[in-house]
Amino acid sequence: MKKISITAFLLSAALLTGCGSSSNYASDSSYSISENSKEYSSYDSAGESYYNDDYSYSDEVENGDASSNGSGDEDGLTADRIKKEMLVYSCDMSVDVLDFDTAVSKFKESLDSFGGFVENENYDDGGSGSRWYSEDDEKWQTYSATVRVPSADYDAFCAAAAELGDLRSKNASVQNVSSEYYDLSTTLEIYEAKEERYIALLADITDDEYAISVEKELTELQIEIAKIKTRMNDISTDVAYSFVNISINEVKQYTPEPVQKDTFGQRLKNTISSTASNFVKFLEVLLFIIIALLPYIILIGIIVFVIILIRKSIKKKRAAKNISPAPENTAAQNDTENK
Repeated sequence: MKKISITAFLLSAALLTGCGSSSNYASDSSYSISENSKEYSSYDSAGESYYNDDYSYSDEVENGDASSNGSGDEDGLTADRIKKEMLVYSCDMSVDVLDFDTAVSKFKESLDSFGGFVENENYDDGGSGSRWYSEDDEKWQTYSATVRVPSADYDAFCAAAAELGDLRSKNASVQNVSSEYYDLSTTLEIYEAKEERYIALLADITDDEYAISVEKELTELQIEIAKIKTRMNDISTDVAYSFVNISINEVKQYTPEPVQKDTFGQRLKNTISSTASNFVKFLEVLLFIIIALLPYIILIGIIVFVIILIRKSIKKKRAAKNISPAPENTAAQNDTENK
């Protein structure tokens, strides 16, 4: 009985010891895996690095690019991080000027001084197709253009353009293209690496059919690479040179700001006056149209009159032919009856 008890005690001790060592091993193993999880997750099944070795979130935290509490609030954005952003500035402006030629000259001089250039421009002398009947009518010139200026001088240039005359409207906007540019950069790296593998593969291919298929894929890949590079160049240009769309309008005098709202009587008077003025203009236009079309109306009237005369003449001839034989037939019948 004592032997059985001693044997059971030894077996229990052995089991407890084994469980303890197993537990310690499991704990040690999990610790080892968690310590190296970052290293393991950085490699794919082929053993190649999956993440960019130059990027580390901890580096951002150390450099102050992330907030101290780990949240993405505004305090966490430092000047260094903002400098890395790729921003495209654009502005739409409309300016009224009294001296049109001088204003346009000053605008172009200012553009040259800031190192900008004209992307497209348009000049309108104020003439309109609806004014064909009055060549001496007063015209107001307009100059509109889309220009590009260095982004560093964007604010200064817009301020100088606003001083050309009476600034009527201004609408500015900013577009952040950082994400698109970095996505294109990453895609370009992948495509260029793939391109190198295709080129290396072609050097060792002996089968013509296989070589042709690889060359086809390589050509398509190189076309995509060219498109990506073109888009990246466009983004870089847009970031370096901001857009300014400006319209310079010639006016006789600057329109004052309204001091008070019109009353009902004033609005009624203005409406009646505007309606009467528009009606008079309509009659003027109608009169000029009639005068312009009068020669054609007369010509058409003459043609219609001649056609009517011809038709009447034809009808008279036909009627005369139908009436003239009747008396002869009647006389012949009378002679027959008398006999």
